[in-house]
Parts: sequence; structure tokens; C-alpha cells
Amino acid sequence: MKKYAGKIMQFTLIVLVCICLIFVSTTSHKAQAAPTMTTAFDTIDAWQALVAGTLAVGNAEDISGSYKTIVYIEVALTDTDAQAGCDVIVEISYAADDWITLVEFQGTAETPATTTLNDAAANAADTSITLTDATTGDFDVPSRKWFIVDGTVANSESVKTQVNATHTITLCQDLLRSHANSLNVWDRVDDWPVNIPLGAAYVRVLVNNTDADAGVHWRSFVSKTSAL
Repeated sequence: MKKYAGKIMQFTLIVLVCICLIFVSTTSHKAQAAPTMTTAFDTIDAWQALVAGTLAVGNAEDISGSYKTIVYIEVALTDTDAQAGCDVIVEISYAADDWITLVEFQGTAETPATTTLNDAAANAADTSITLTDATTGDFDVPSRKWFIVDGTVANSESVKTQVNATHTITLCQDLLRSHANSLNVWDRVDDWPVNIPLGAAYVRVLVNNTDADAGVHWRSFVSKTSAL
């Protein structure tokens, strides 16, 4: 037996090492949780009116703690006059100062159509809504994004048509808010998502309504990924 003692000891040590390696690898694998993403959504500029021939300078949003930032912009045409199309400018900065243009683009030029809500129960979470005349303009066009001007402007809302039956429109998404009967609605909303490069500390949106006759409404909001 003595002549085999060394080999037995060697074999035993190899087996123990293998067992330890298997234990460590499986334990580490089980203990390691899957990565999760933390994303926050903030309103930068709530819905607001912008009169003809006016430049709106939006709020500065701190994105210094975000690894991935997307800014979302919406502009609704809300005047019966022909609209030339707003200029939209997204600026970034390293310290809420010394702003630099990241991107600039122009909205739709057209004369929007308007009608009113004819729905005594347009409530949050509703999946359809009735208009006085859904066939005027493009309210009845599937995928058309349009605008409800609320009595409290910041509570206004953009919606999108899925299908129209007479004057009742099924929406692509349920209403976020409740709205009073007889509110004005408009048949054109432009929207843009803009990716902000890593390293920018602040972002803001400028909307330049260059048209001398037509007013609009607009808003901006942001998603910020701060952790993985």
C-alpha cells in the first residue's frame, strides 16, 4: 500500500481541487444577478402655446448622470392659418451655459383642420373618442397623430388614430387624461426623438415659430438611463 500512497494522495488532491472549482464556478454563477437598467422619464417643457413669430427657449435639463439620453419633442399646429413649419433646435452644454446646436430640423408646413370633442365622457384610459366631425381634415386617417387642447394647457394630449367609425375614433393608445366636452382638436402633430451624445451635461429645446400668422403648441420630455 505504501507504494500507492503517493498516487492515492495525488489523486485525492486532484479530485478535491476539481470539486472546489466546480463549487466556486456554480456558486458564482448563481449569485450573479442579471443586469437591470434604471431609466427615468422627466418632462422638460410641458405643453404650452407658442404664438406666431416667436422663439421659445426651453428649460435646461441636467443629464450629467445619464449614460443614455433621448429627448422627445412634439409640435402641434393649432391655428387655422397656413403654417410655414416651426424650426426646432436641440442644444447641448457642459454646464448649463455655452450652448451648442446638436441638431436642427423643420416641422410640417400645412393648414391644419380643426373640430371639437363631442364626447361627454372622454375619460383617462378610454380607448376611443368621439368628435363633432371626424371626417374633416385627417382625423380619420389611420396612424395620424392629432392634438387635444385642454382647458389647462399643460394637460393637453396628443393621440393617434387607429380606425374611424362615423365620428368615433378608436385610438392606438388609451387616453392619458380626462378631457371636457367641446374642447378644440387639431389634426397635425409632428414628433421627433433625438439621441443625445454621452458627455453632454445639459440639454434644451428651442422652438422657433417663424410664421407671422399661425400659432402652435409644443412640449419636450426626456428618458435618462442612469444605471445598469
